[in-house]
Amino acid sequence: MSLPRSLLALALVLCTGLAAASPRDELHQAFSRFLAAKSFRASVTDVKKGQQLSTLEFVAPDRYRIENGQGQMEQILIGGDAYTLIDGRRIKLPMPIQVDRIVGQYRNQAALDQLAQGLEVTALGAETVDGIATQVYAYTQTEPARSEVKVWVNSATGLPLQLESSGRFLRLKSTTRIRYYDFDDARIRVQAPAD
Repeated sequence: MSLPRSLLALALVLCTGLAAASPRDELHQAFSRFLAAKSFRASVTDVKKGQQLSTLEFVAPDRYRIENGQGQMEQILIGGDAYTLIDGRRIKLPMPIQVDRIVGQYRNQAALDQLAQGLEVTALGAETVDGIATQVYAYTQTEPARSEVKVWVNSATGLPLQLESSGRFLRLKSTTRIRYYDFDDARIRVQAPAD
């Protein structure tokens, strides 16, 4: 018994449509999952210098603990409050005006918005990063500054594993790598310091 040609054609179209998601759609889905994460950790490295710049812990919706690479300064951002640890002293400061820029490098809603508006994304194929299978994508970001971005998406979880951005900051060319890990780990806690 054979299927009528119209049903066979419909099945072929549906299967082809499912298999043919664009690179932009695939990356959009990964960033959507990322923005839905309840918590994660990240490390930021200057690729050219091989130097760790900072580490971060995030707890939804608006809690961040950021330490610089040397461990000399720590910032805790909770809602509209900012606490800074400098030389062993905890100081509550007004929220920095550039807070969106600070946290935007880790968790960027604007990137998702640009993808939704038709940003051109190229699929670069499969790669393994520290034994983890990934799919790699590239695009050019224009906000907050122009940069070439490469994203490694974990094939098993569909979440970004690593993001590398190359561009100019204060007229200096740099390449920064953010490595994400410990998604939705309930042990990650960011609390306001006790007075």
